[in-house]
Amino acid sequence: MEKIRRIVSFMSILNQFCLVNRDNLLSDGTRESDSDHTFKLCFLAMLLLPYLKTPVDALKIHQMALIHDIAEAQTKDFSYAVTASDKQVLAQKKKAEQKAISEYADQLPSPIGQQIFDLWQEYEARQTREAQIVYALDRMEATLQSNFYKGGVAYWGQCPNGQFYYENAVKTHPYVQDLKEEILNDLEQAVVQISKQNIQKMNAAKTRA
Repeated sequence: MEKIRRIVSFMSILNQFCLVNRDNLLSDGTRESDSDHTFKLCFLAMLLLPYLKTPVDALKIHQMALIHDIAEAQTKDFSYAVTASDKQVLAQKKKAEQKAISEYADQLPSPIGQQIFDLWQEYEARQTREAQIVYALDRMEATLQSNFYKGGVAYWGQCPNGQFYYENAVKTHPYVQDLKEEILNDLEQAVVQISKQNIQKMNAAKTRA
């Protein structure tokens, strides 16, 4: 019963995780949650895995996708745009997330607590192919979701880091190219094209106004 008690207690952390909001909007204009994003990331991985040319550990990819943002149940969502440009904020983010994931590992029974801790560390290090794939899909899924909002991507302009989102949405990234997977390159090209079209529509609407 002790194992069950600790697992049930951890489920309350997942409840908090589901309440964490992100900058992205869903198609109806409601804020996307961390759990919304995680669900779509896991599904995207499932859809693409059959087309990867290099063998990977599919179970590890799905597990890593499930836990990659789990520390945010405690730390809340850090805007990537801020952390990418502010080393002090980045250091604070890493420290807070490391503390959270360590506490989660201690809260859960063995061996699952250590397994989640190790998976999260592997994702953060991005040294394995599985971690690199999840990282690439994480970024692409977030940008793709932004483009599904019924009003287009104009709402990025209302976000503190909107300019970063506009720039990031229309460029390719070395971490995708380095994986040398045609399916990932094709997905990135599709996301970039959708983003460009929506930004062009937004600019045209501004001109007409």
